[in-house]
Amino acid sequence: MNMSKIKFKIKKNKNKIILSLIVIVIIILICIIGFLVYNRLNGGNNTNLGNVDSEKLGGEIAIGDINMEVKTSTDEGRDLAKEAKALNSKYPDVVGYLKVPGTVIDTPVFQGLDNDRYLRNNRDNEDTRWGETFLDFRSDSTDFTSMSHIIIYGHNTETNSHFTPLLNYKDRNFFENHKYIEFSNLEKTYKFEVFSAYIADTDFYYIDTEFDTVDEYTEFLQNIKLRSIFDSNISVTKDDTILTLSTCDYGRDDGRFVVHAKLVQ
Repeated sequence: MNMSKIKFKIKKNKNKIILSLIVIVIIILICIIGFLVYNRLNGGNNTNLGNVDSEKLGGEIAIGDINMEVKTSTDEGRDLAKEAKALNSKYPDVVGYLKVPGTVIDTPVFQGLDNDRYLRNNRDNEDTRWGETFLDFRSDSTDFTSMSHIIIYGHNTETNSHFTPLLNYKDRNFFENHKYIEFSNLEKTYKFEVFSAYIADTDFYYIDTEFDTVDEYTEFLQNIKLRSIFDSNISVTKDDTILTLSTCDYGRDDGRFVVHAKLVQ
């Protein structure tokens, strides 16, 4: 066999190897892209719902439906504090009662020594996927007027229950016509006015409760107001107490849907 034929065979073999490597790389890239697409469509492989000081809240991958039918509240004027106090006699961790008129969010609010207690356990300490609606353990439930920031967490179940109806605040008409939230402790019912609703992720620390200076708190208020999907034209100042309702939003990785309201009564 002459040298030219040998060189031709070597070159041919090299080309085959290179072609094989290219095919392998393409297959790997296709697999990676396919995995990422599948992962995205199935909730980013995120098995948790909310974030509380790096502790996550939730565990489903469904997409919330902002067009779901919600019940319209017709029983305004209830004594929520009285209802909370009655439940507290049986369940000492009941610290208040939350009601969002126009939705089925009408529930006692629990508070544990940390944010894990009611994450996956109900009031009877039974393991359950949805836990209970609960107040951040850093919040003081005895006097809302003495606090800057109150935070309540609830699961997004993709059904008309727990905190899923909060997604209705993505709709302008709902946002503009359901401005008030009622939240009581064991002694008194307070009214809060919604001024901001938006989608966030865990990179934005909207659950801050400690502010070293007035300027720091003022900046925080400005940030959460500017993030709102719709402009409420409601002013918030350093003297306001803010109520935050937090749940999961499955439209993005580690997504959260947040509604802020200020104490008005």
